[in-house]
Amino acid sequence: MCVLRFPGESDYELVESWLRPLSPTSALTGDTHEVVTADAVRELNESGKVRYLMVVTDDGAPVGVVNYRTSGTAGSYVIGGAIGDPEKWNGGAGADALGQLVDFLFHELNAHRVEFSTASYNKHTLAILTKGGFVLEGVLRDYYFMDGMYHDRTVWSILRDEFYEGAAAHADQFPVEDLVPEEDKRQAQEALAKYLASDPPTSLTSFGDRIARVRPY
Repeated sequence: MCVLRFPGESDYELVESWLRPLSPTSALTGDTHEVVTADAVRELNESGKVRYLMVVTDDGAPVGVVNYRTSGTAGSYVIGGAIGDPEKWNGGAGADALGQLVDFLFHELNAHRVEFSTASYNKHTLAILTKGGFVLEGVLRDYYFMDGMYHDRTVWSILRDEFYEGAAAHADQFPVEDLVPEEDKRQAQEALAKYLASDPPTSLTSFGDRIARVRPY
């Protein structure tokens, strides 16, 4: 349904427009009081403090953004994201993008824990989290003020063994994509095995010569 790609220069302006104060998207993410600028998002992304990836549909149109950052110990990540156009909120792109990001973190970055938080009034994100293998870890009471009332913040996470369990159960319908095709890996291993079978010179065969060297001074 969509792909994730690194932002281009014009994408940062898009993110700013999606998350501007009082926008529908910022209301759902709980950021109505924050001023998100293109320059700030660019600086965070390029510095590596927060990595942003654009959500792009199959027609090449960017419709949203996801992000991730390290948190706590090694292997722990906090993720976020939003679909910018309200007309596309129910189209499935958000769920697809979140799934791809979670797959990437566990499958390529060796994540152990991935955390996501959302407001208790965000029905779109809650529909994804309650069906996506995440576990509700906590409720932060009266965290957001929206439309004249306080609302809770919900905190969710998924651990590595839970990701493995879900990936195996849904492998036919939602396969985890490899960056390097399995067949390419197999061919590389066969080529290396064939090379080693010819008894070529390697660092192991010359180990004795190296340890016998005498310092020249």
